[in-house]
Amino acid sequence: MIHSILILKRSGEKIYHRNYSDIAWNEILTSGFVSAIFNFTQELFKADIQDIEIGRFKLLFESEREQDLIYTIIFDKIDSIINIKQKLEQLKKEVESNYEEVLNQKLVPQADLEGIEELTDEVILTSSEFELNEDLITKYEEILKEFRSNKEILDADLISGLGVPLTKEWKNDFLDLCLRQIDAFWKSKAYLLDQIILSYKGRHLILYRINENLVLSSLIRRSTPLGYATLLIEEVISKINKINKAK
Repeated sequence: MIHSILILKRSGEKIYHRNYSDIAWNEILTSGFVSAIFNFTQELFKADIQDIEIGRFKLLFESEREQDLIYTIIFDKIDSIINIKQKLEQLKKEVESNYEEVLNQKLVPQADLEGIEELTDEVILTSSEFELNEDLITKYEEILKEFRSNKEILDADLISGLGVPLTKEWKNDFLDLCLRQIDAFWKSKAYLLDQIILSYKGRHLILYRINENLVLSSLIRRSTPLGYATLLIEEVISKINKINKAK
């Protein structure tokens, strides 16, 4: 869940804040914290920080040098950073396009940003996911149920190309593992690979890209030969592709 949006000057001056949850984020304290972090990383590393994880939350940043602005989004760490980043980039683009002259002022009263709440809501609350009908989801679930029944498969599910779970059948530890691995690759664009294989606590995690909208995530016993595991996965993908072509 996205909890809060904050736009501020690098100096710490708050430009705009919008809350999307019951958590009472103090925008003044948050602005000071974000400004201090950016000043610290610039002073020490000559670079801007991109994201921070604090407890069950993540903060993701987009910075703008010309206008000296920092765009911040606060969300639950179990959410896909790929999806959140896309929304933050879109918001930054829309704000700069609609309020360029205002943002270039030395002082930017929020009253001068007329319509920014509606603009923010449109970007943040609009789903960027492709839609699946209930019939298609049911067919996917039947295929996955059969796949999970194989003793070599510890868990499996589908996620969207943006890293968002679709069927909601995930075990918590498997969900966390998959999303964290996808998030670990987003900066290098490695999530665009067709297949990623990772070893984890005596298991193999295989992320297999079916198409631009779907990724099959499978947790396999480590004793299972990867060649055999890949054959099992390819059988599932073949069934999913048949359904996709027939829809």
